[in-house]
Amino acid sequence: MYKRESKECEALLKHKTELLTKLETQKEDMANTIANLEKTWSTDKSNLGEILKNTSETLSTQVNASEERANRAEQRAIQAETATMIEREWRVSLQQKEIKLKEQNANLQSYVQDFKSEVQKNGKLKAELDKLHHQWSEAQRTLEELGVQLSESKLKISELEDKEKRQKQLLQNSTMNAMNLTGGAAGIWAPDSIATHCTACKKEFNLTRRRHHCRSCGEIFCNSCSDHSLALVNENGQVGKPVRVCLVCFASQK
Repeated sequence: MYKRESKECEALLKHKTELLTKLETQKEDMANTIANLEKTWSTDKSNLGEILKNTSETLSTQVNASEERANRAEQRAIQAETATMIEREWRVSLQQKEIKLKEQNANLQSYVQDFKSEVQKNGKLKAELDKLHHQWSEAQRTLEELGVQLSESKLKISELEDKEKRQKQLLQNSTMNAMNLTGGAAGIWAPDSIATHCTACKKEFNLTRRRHHCRSCGEIFCNSCSDHSLALVNENGQVGKPVRVCLVCFASQK
């Protein structure tokens, strides 16, 4: 019994010794591990300081860069807002200019329509003016022609007055000759070209009022003023057949 308990104790002691050995081994391992960790921690601590320093510098640089970007972004935003305001004002100004241009265009179109109407009126007035000018030219030519005709008429009237004077003189001479003739010899006949009016009644000759010579005095009379007949003595002193004579010659021979 004692042996058995001794064996159990030995076995338990052996087991505990083994455990103690293992624990010491683990302790040494843990001490080594802790030393390594402390060493690593020291290394990492120094490295971490540098890393933190580098990180801090990097973060500071990034923060500065971010602040610069933020400032630039803010400036760009301000510039964009300013540009937007300028663009808005520019658009409003353009819209106002467009409205003014549309009004000016409408006014110009109205002016163009008025101008076209004035051109049409001027065309009509020009046509009327040309027509009046043509009429004036024709009237001027007509006046010139009438002036020429008037001058010619005055010349003809003057010639007719001269002819009438000559005819009266011839009539007077013929009458005197007829009164002085004892036998009533026939006088010289006046040419038809100088007779435009009857020597007695002064009526103008035409298609119905024709010229007739008095066989005694030779002057030209109308039918009414020479509607008489007398038997005149010829050059041989013989009395011929009754012929047409004027009223004066007929009265002087009775």
